Amino acid sequence: MRTVVCPGLGRDVSVLGFGCASLGSRMSEAQSRRVLDYAFERGVNWFDVAPPHGDGEAETILGHFLSGRRDRAVVSTRIGVARPSLSPVMHFIGAIKRSALNAFPGISALAFGRMKLIRQREPLRAESIEPSVVESLRRLQTDYIDVLALQDPTPEDCGNPAILAALQHVVDKGYVRCLSIIGDPDAIEAARAHPIFAIVQFRSNPFHRTVERVRSTPPSAAEAFFVLQSAFGGGAYERLSHLLVGDGGRLASLASQLAYGPPFMASEILIDYAFGNNPKGVVVVAMSQPAHIELNCARASRAPRTDVVEFVNKTVLASPAAKMPPHF
Repeated sequence: MRTVVCPGLGRDVSVLGFGCASLGSRMSEAQSRRVLDYAFERGVNWFDVAPPHGDGEAETILGHFLSGRRDRAVVSTRIGVARPSLSPVMHFIGAIKRSALNAFPGISALAFGRMKLIRQREPLRAESIEPSVVESLRRLQTDYIDVLALQDPTPEDCGNPAILAALQHVVDKGYVRCLSIIGDPDAIEAARAHPIFAIVQFRSNPFHRTVERVRSTPPSAAEAFFVLQSAFGGGAYERLSHLLVGDGGRLASLASQLAYGPPFMASEILIDYAFGNNPKGVVVVAMSQPAHIELNCARASRAPRTDVVEFVNKTVLASPAAKMPPHF
């Protein structure tokens, strides 16, 4: 596994991060523990979680997994998003969902994989930050969080003196080692005016090209450390697969000249594109199967491929089909 130095933490981290959104929802705790073990044994040490992940169970499951491993793992969790409170009926539905996904894994992308609880984001309040952090610490069964990410704040939140003071307070108390921002470019630009945020996280893939906008924003005193999310998200996998096989497979034929081939051509291109776009940072990917972990760890062990970034940007995205509205 290739590693990079995260300046905000002063330590090496794996370039591949484990996205924990499926722990406890798509997967049972036993299944979650197995895939966490599988990834950790292959060098993944960055774990991205949030209070609502896994129908509110992911932080607890990750905490159980971390027992005896805490000093070898990097935990990134979030504030600004509430943990859901599920009724017994919703827990029952969750069990049915997991059973269906285990029996018919192919339906996940078409059905259950896109089912989400409807949550209304409440305005961020400075006084809610420390209690939220304390609750995450309790569920994670740890006394510190490596990275605390402020999720999807408004630009005004990022400059609010009370919010900034509350964030600094949880760092000063030793609850948090490093602060991060995850959001859209406008919020990131506002946050980077304050050196308190050492890490910048954002959603980016060939069809959601946030990375270019973020790089164009004025940096803070020290260059931020980037964490890319959603390499496969927002229909990116389906759309790239459609483009590769369209037009008689012309783009797939061109991709084969870069050593890509079936059956994982689209997946390999997307993950290589993410690593190539963020060679000195982390790419977080949700992984629920050993095969997914094997593929992503194999790509993460190689040097970043800027040729793939150029191929996608100049050839794939320049094709007439790429400019048409997606059918997904």
